Amino acid sequence: MDNTTTNAEVQEEKENRGRGLIIILFVIIALLAALAGYLFFQLNDLKKQTETLKVQKAEVDKDIEDYRARLQELSAKYDSLIAAHEGLRAELTLERDKVTALYTDYQRLKASGEGAASTGGKSLRAKLEEMQQTLDENLAVIADLKAKNQDLTNENFRAVKELEETNAQNGKLTQENSKLTKTVEVAKRLKTYELYADAVRLSKGGTKEKQTDKASKADRLRVCFTVLDNQIADKQEKLLYAVIKDPDRKTFTQGDKSKITLLKGDEISYSIKKEIFYDNKVMQLCMNWDLSQEEKLKAGKYVVEIYAEGVLIGSTDFELN
Repeated sequence: MDNTTTNAEVQEEKENRGRGLIIILFVIIALLAALAGYLFFQLNDLKKQTETLKVQKAEVDKDIEDYRARLQELSAKYDSLIAAHEGLRAELTLERDKVTALYTDYQRLKASGEGAASTGGKSLRAKLEEMQQTLDENLAVIADLKAKNQDLTNENFRAVKELEETNAQNGKLTQENSKLTKTVEVAKRLKTYELYADAVRLSKGGTKEKQTDKASKADRLRVCFTVLDNQIADKQEKLLYAVIKDPDRKTFTQGDKSKITLLKGDEISYSIKKEIFYDNKVMQLCMNWDLSQEEKLKAGKYVVEIYAEGVLIGSTDFELN
């Protein structure tokens, strides 16, 4: 009797353990199912975030490419204007060079992976808008000059017709036509002509110069040019500045104080300063940079720019071997 009871109790204990294990197994399965559901939703959320990031990256790339396209368009427009308006070459070239410099900012922004909303992107957009505004202003000035030139041409034609119709007014019409033509040809700013630069050797006494194309033999850099007559320019003392740059585009300068401020506010270093009294007549000038014993010239291209009253009025270059 005792053995039968004991066997029944053992059997019941085994069944209880089995039921407990089944319950635990169901709990584990339920937890795994819940975890799988959670991971599924997390995966879907990550996919959505990935798609959103892809869209945002595409928008950033589009903005960056828009910068590139606008920079190329600005540069092409300035190239076209320079080719069409030789008289404005110096001013237009300066603006085109600013666009070229801004292209470096674009490349830096693209390489960094920043977008249009970043600080660099906003700065680039602001500079682009400023340059676009400058281009629009230049186009407006050119259009105005064309219109005035057309008006002057028409008026000159009418004057010639009147001149043909009556000899009595010949003197007066000729004088007015001469003044009208001169107004078109001259501007208040100084203009240079026959600008050239070279290197020279000096005799032992330092009184004679001999041109040389060898960097190692040069004692002096010489810049010579003619200032054209300008009847509407102010008759007064004026300062002329020569900027000489070596093949590395480094400016020859006498120190940090050798600076000039351009018309638009930019500050640049200059090499030589010369004061003249301009009386509206043609002037032939030379400006010299005497090399010290420590200065050694490099072989390559040297660039020379002439400034007056904050404006570039001429440029040239020369090469040394």
